[in-house]
Amino acid sequence: MKEQDYSRQDEQIIDMLTPKVEVKPSSDLRERILRAAAEQNQQTAPRKSRIRYWLGAATSMAAVVAIAITFMLNTSTNAHAARKYFSQAIVAAQEVKTMIMKLSVRTAHDEPIDYIDPTLDFIPATVKVIYDEPMMWSIEKKNGRVALYKGADESGNYAYNWIEKDGEGVGWKLEHKGYSDNDLAVLLDPRLLLNAELRTAERNKGARYEIIDNGELIIVQATTEAQGNFSESDYMLNTSIAESNTIREYSFAKSTGELIKMRIKAIVGKQAITIIESESIAYNEPLAVNDLYNKDSFSKVTFTDVDFKQNGPTPLAGITADEAAKIILEAMKDWDENVLNTALYFYQGDLRKTLENKYKGLEIKSIGRAFTSGLYAGQFVKCKVVLADSSKESLTLAIRNDNKSKVWLVDGGL
Repeated sequence: MKEQDYSRQDEQIIDMLTPKVEVKPSSDLRERILRAAAEQNQQTAPRKSRIRYWLGAATSMAAVVAIAITFMLNTSTNAHAARKYFSQAIVAAQEVKTMIMKLSVRTAHDEPIDYIDPTLDFIPATVKVIYDEPMMWSIEKKNGRVALYKGADESGNYAYNWIEKDGEGVGWKLEHKGYSDNDLAVLLDPRLLLNAELRTAERNKGARYEIIDNGELIIVQATTEAQGNFSESDYMLNTSIAESNTIREYSFAKSTGELIKMRIKAIVGKQAITIIESESIAYNEPLAVNDLYNKDSFSKVTFTDVDFKQNGPTPLAGITADEAAKIILEAMKDWDENVLNTALYFYQGDLRKTLENKYKGLEIKSIGRAFTSGLYAGQFVKCKVVLADSSKESLTLAIRNDNKSKVWLVDGGL
């Protein structure tokens, strides 16, 4: 990693990741958490896939290195000790040139990189980073999602995300701009994130710490509350690290101060369920750009640019989210591509064909009122439809209009 002092850009990122105020959940959040936990014991949690959500800043699975999101009160003694160990880890991280982290994550193979679900089994995942200028990296779920930045080439300067599959795959790309807000690459630099944790501990508020000395390791536990707005709904609760009440454990080597192990537990009801755990963290292993990803697999992927640009008029601008949901579902009845080529922009190739085979000819039974939940930049709309084969289906459409044209696009729920 860079050995010089933090640049102005680094400082902006550290400041962005450090909580400014103590954020409190809505007054009935605890009751809703308990209710959600009870419901989970009775049924499988619904899928909340969000194609673009892998780009969110503090919601990436890469944040397992160190997540700078802390809220609860702590004792000054433990906060002082936590500052010491975070400081030592930052110094040790300055000498790191590469990192390979192997993880076990409770997630789904084909969901976005940051997606977690406490009810699912563990899936292996690997994070690889080359701390160069620019920093290059990959995050891969076994037989599932891959996120990659391999530097600029003749095709442009993009960060990529795709689903590994036999034959031709589908994926998405976004112009890479280095350290910037909502840039996944920022979360792959443990030095910046540990520094944000350090600054939170220095302020002695917003976190509760516990320090454990087991002889060879120092374990720092930080207890946090879920980020995001859950005042309207707890729908997104426990679907990403940042949107979960967590206990984070950082294990540091006494001899070097290096971060050598980490574990994140989600607090679901009265249970603390491990959702992410590092199996190994290797520093300074030989690692080249070609080692970050499978070139043969990458070459078979058709990528859609996430930076949507609207050409010409569309009925999906200047309306509410629930109005947009109605227009989109009505277009599915006759599969009106004039509407759906825009609305389903993120669904290309085989994905689009799969949706057509399933939803063409549907009938709308009800469309609910749009609501927000967690950190999602768009809104959710609950809908009930009857498919062409007479089967019934309940959908929770994730739609967003945070593009320059303010056009509503389906981002998940199908």
